[in-house]
Amino acid sequence: MKRTKIILHIDMDAFFASLEQRDNPLLRGKPVIVGGTVESRGVVSTCSYEARAYGVHSAMPIQEALRKCPNGVFLRVNSAKYVSASRQLIQILLRFSPQVEPVSVDEAFVDITGSVRFYGTEENLAQLLKAAIRRELGVSATIGIAPNKIMAKMASDLNKPDGLTLIRPEEIETKIHPLPVSAMWGVGKRTQAVLEKLGILTIGQLASASEKTLKKIFGKNGPALVHLARGEADTPVLFPSEFPDEKSIGHEHTFAQDTDDFDELSAELLLLAQMVGRRMRKHGFVGKRVTLKYRYENFETHTHQMTLLTPTDRDGAIFLSVRKLLEEKFQKNRKIRLLGISVSQLSRTNGTLFLSLSLFEEKQKEKRQRLFSTLDRLKDHYGEMVVTHASVLKLK
Repeated sequence: MKRTKIILHIDMDAFFASLEQRDNPLLRGKPVIVGGTVESRGVVSTCSYEARAYGVHSAMPIQEALRKCPNGVFLRVNSAKYVSASRQLIQILLRFSPQVEPVSVDEAFVDITGSVRFYGTEENLAQLLKAAIRRELGVSATIGIAPNKIMAKMASDLNKPDGLTLIRPEEIETKIHPLPVSAMWGVGKRTQAVLEKLGILTIGQLASASEKTLKKIFGKNGPALVHLARGEADTPVLFPSEFPDEKSIGHEHTFAQDTDDFDELSAELLLLAQMVGRRMRKHGFVGKRVTLKYRYENFETHTHQMTLLTPTDRDGAIFLSVRKLLEEKFQKNRKIRLLGISVSQLSRTNGTLFLSLSLFEEKQKEKRQRLFSTLDRLKDHYGEMVVTHASVLKLK
């Protein structure tokens, strides 16, 4: 008989905002909105539950959040703080099980099937885990427990913040099936609209729907939706060594004011290329496909790609590629509000890339690697702008 798995989904409560409230007691109880200052044109990354009461939510433009919550406390994103806390979280989770799969900076799945016996029950393990997170990180977490990842994720959504919800296999019909189809992980607004037109309003109705009918509409995803609704998904929680490599590495920038100044756009591309190149070197990647993304003032967005002859992690090669794309594709006299660069078709830098280099080229390569390594360490310690091109400084 196949053993039923026990999967936890840990979802940190308003993670970024909670960390800011933790570090500044004056912010506790106030509507904290993380994503940018009131003058910025970014979007909300996370907001506290006090801000959510005003209708503010993640991915909302900062200016809209300001209209909904004029008394909110608007803060810039402090990536170093959040990443550090996320790493602490993973270390805590690993004490309870070796099988931990981060989903994002503030979410993770944990397979506790093999370790629950050391704690008596899954609920006892989860309570101890929540206590450890609060004690060591100073913030709260919500946990869902279920036989698979999909149901665990849905369980954690049922009782926030600081909640704990257990769904056993025999409880899926009573706890999950009455929920609307929009509550099922993986069902977006478009899928929801199509299902509702078919008269499928709840997860229970989806679980008993015709797989054949849904396959005609959604393709192979149709039957998959039915199986997910029945709680039959069995995607494993990955060990750290099994994580897939990143598909792409990129950075974006939203300008404070829309611009059609090509020099200013080029300077920003140069800075973005430096940031992308540094991340690639830090994680040991080279890439062949370079993508330029830009958004005009009316939110019309374009992407253009170029495939390089050989993989690279060099700032200059990335910059020259995207600048060429911008020169060719950019419509003059139209202002741009956002620029982005990404590199894909990634592979690991295992040394095979440079086997054909001559001795002279190899020495030059070693010099470049030492230079980039030194510059990357300086930027890690002192910030992105400590060493950069004069054209970037001039326009900053």
